[in-house]
Amino acid sequence: MGLDVLFKIAGVGILISVFHIALKQAGKEDMAQICAIAGFAMVLLWVVQILGRLFNTMQDVFKLF
Repeated sequence: MGLDVLFKIAGVGILISVFHIALKQAGKEDMAQICAIAGFAMVLLWVVQILGRLFNTMQDVFKLF
């Protein structure tokens, strides 16, 4: 779970930025914005899942609840 998550997030960021630039130059600003929001939402879901696993691990380690 270490560096592979960071590489995934960086890859998605690079891919979304390329799509955003290409769509913006093609005159499709609304689609470029939707593409950027979709990429942000995907990365946000990954981060929320990782934080959920972190909190579960903390509960197990400290015997909470």
